[in-house]
Amino acid sequence: MPRRRPGHVRAELPPRRRTSQQRTVDGPSGLSRAALAEILHIERTRNYLWAGGTAEALRRWRTFVREPGHRLWDERTNGGCLIWACCGDPFEAREFLESVMRALSRRSARELRALVEPLDDLY
Repeated sequence: MPRRRPGHVRAELPPRRRTSQQRTVDGPSGLSRAALAEILHIERTRNYLWAGGTAEALRRWRTFVREPGHRLWDERTNGGCLIWACCGDPFEAREFLESVMRALSRRSARELRALVEPLDDLY
């Protein structure tokens, strides 16, 4: 039996939908792709960070600072289990962001700091 040419085999296949080659990186919006990739790498390699923790910490700090009664936070009444990822201690989230900024390169840390500093000024 003769061999079929690869072009003929591919021509008989159903057309493939082209998907985006861009990999989605779960991280804070407003950062460059390089900074997001570095955050993803650091979250995977450091034992005190976890995947998606930076985006969650930034979201938690942003919502805390923007709510009207943010200065009335009392961890005894608002805390719960005292784990910020679970019950939402915003000061732990801010410390988490600081640890990420210290682990990043200067350029990426500057980008993340540009998102965090306006929130710090509001607080």
